[in-house]
Amino acid sequence: MPARFTTSWDDGHPLDLRLAEMLAARNLRGTFYVPRKSQTRTMSDDQIRKLSADFEIGAHTLHHVFLDACDDARAREEISGSRKWIEDITGKTCHVFCPPGGKFDEHHLEMIREAGFVGVRTVELLSLDEPRRSSGLLMLPTTIQAHPHRRLAYGRNFARRRAWENLWRYLRSGATTDWVGLSDLLIAECVRHGGVFHLWGHSWEIESRAQWKKVAQVLDRLAALSGSASCVTNGDLCALQTSRTFPSRLAAV
Repeated sequence: MPARFTTSWDDGHPLDLRLAEMLAARNLRGTFYVPRKSQTRTMSDDQIRKLSADFEIGAHTLHHVFLDACDDARAREEISGSRKWIEDITGKTCHVFCPPGGKFDEHHLEMIREAGFVGVRTVELLSLDEPRRSSGLLMLPTTIQAHPHRRLAYGRNFARRRAWENLWRYLRSGATTDWVGLSDLLIAECVRHGGVFHLWGHSWEIESRAQWKKVAQVLDRLAALSGSASCVTNGDLCALQTSRTFPSRLAAV
């Protein structure tokens, strides 16, 4: 199994443009999941359009709502409407969707599939798995969030999903709360054994938690190992799992 790196960033805050600059400077790829409106500031249409010239834009509902708190009519509108809104702005097909907060119920997957999405990014942590098939979709787990989680937060993440392999991986790491050190260990494991190292986060949270230097350290590590692993978008990962051809730069994969 080949090694691949991917990054994704949620909520569409204007500080996403800073992340885009950091990725571009290191020749790394990224997917930005953007709602039309959120509880925090969001980029303007012009900023989203500019970002889409070099990065993938994924859907994140229209109003950053938790799908499990919506009735079905509202959930369906938020899902399908977000895809149309992004496609109208960027002029590109939107293939991937991320439920805000990682909150969704099983029946929402059918709505996401019917809206035309191919992949769903989750908030499962410490996975090195490739996308998994479920309900006609490809589910994308993540490896590390750019956030200083406590051990209890990791434990809850594993228990909620019964992700015992991820728990074992965390215990082998020493159950550290140093997300940069944990990233180094898991990047090395990905390069040695193959799989997907998936870094994700929120730019506004990186700012509020003063994590920019740490993000730069992890991105530097990914860039330094670019000869050992392909760096792809979330949509690219899905394309590699299907026979469908997506309009993305897969030549480097």
